[in-house]
Amino acid sequence: MTLLKRPALGRGLTSLMSQMAPEDGGQRELPLGSMVPNRAQPRTHFDEAALVELAESLKQHGMVQPIVVRKVGDQYEIIAGERRWRAARKAGLAMVPVVIKEVPDDRLLEIALVENIQRQELNPIEEATAYWQLGEHLRLTQEQVADRVGKSRPQVANTLRLLRLPAELKAEVAEGRLSTGHAKVLLGVPDPRLQEQLAHEVVQSQLSVRALEARIQQLQKQTKAKGRKKHPQELFIKAAAEELTQSWGTRIEIKAKGKTGTLVMHYGSEGELDRLFEALKHGPAKRR
Repeated sequence: MTLLKRPALGRGLTSLMSQMAPEDGGQRELPLGSMVPNRAQPRTHFDEAALVELAESLKQHGMVQPIVVRKVGDQYEIIAGERRWRAARKAGLAMVPVVIKEVPDDRLLEIALVENIQRQELNPIEEATAYWQLGEHLRLTQEQVADRVGKSRPQVANTLRLLRLPAELKAEVAEGRLSTGHAKVLLGVPDPRLQEQLAHEVVQSQLSVRALEARIQQLQKQTKAKGRKKHPQELFIKAAAEELTQSWGTRIEIKAKGKTGTLVMHYGSEGELDRLFEALKHGPAKRR
């Protein structure tokens, strides 16, 4: 197997593929049935309507850009061009143009990833998953992943954060019902159930990202206001302490702890202590 110097994926798919040694030196045609999808394909969703449209174009004009494959046993694994392959099947084509390349297993994910990213064919969740797979598979840092795919490290880091969303929200993002902007705002909400509730509001009411941010601020204010409100038991204890203070003529505190507590009577002199002692023996002092 002959491989030239390994480039960064950021240089582009054409540059990357040119570094792979061709197996037979040029383009040829292969039966469509002899090809199988890329096992490392990061893309899991192919828009059916777009495939039908592409199939109609292939019927009329044929396939201009060849599919890139590699030989695996008696089959050919697609390296780049799975969307065209799927559309060709719909169009009923028997033979399609291909270029056969020698590609090692550890390059499949990289090549499929850069092809889909450059053609903007991955949804945000697929892209995030692909970055994660690339990092795990090749043990790369975020900085190294970013260099390989021609993105900045913050872009890669922000995309990877989408994988922290609950499964239901990831599905909404993948299907396009939630934008990445909405998703990033929802990631700032710590409660997964509240995340899902807010996502439902976004989808049902078609809220913009700014409207979602305003909604979250509103909920935060309501939560703070509730936190400032005293519990009914606290209000009762405070009122009872004030009434006892008036009745006994000295400051009285009630300190509750669960279902128990303490009652504290304050005095400012020995004479006041004597008065309280006598009053406690006979009942509360009369208000003067």
